[in-house]
Amino acid sequence: MESSNINSFLDLAVQLFFIGLAFWSLNDIHLERYVKMHINQYRILIILLSICIGYVSGSFFIWIINITINH
Repeated sequence: MESSNINSFLDLAVQLFFIGLAFWSLNDIHLERYVKMHINQYRILIILLSICIGYVSGSFFIWIINITINH
């Protein structure tokens, strides 16, 4: 039971770390120069892209860790 809680917490921490890393990385890309959009639309786009990229990269990282631990 306790191991499951620790794994869940680590999974959440890794996902949030990668989402934050993706957000930090995407902040310097100024898409509004290339596509006309309102500033609120741009902010929501950056947040959604950060969640998508961070979730995929975090899931990959967790998958790699699980494979190395279980084999």
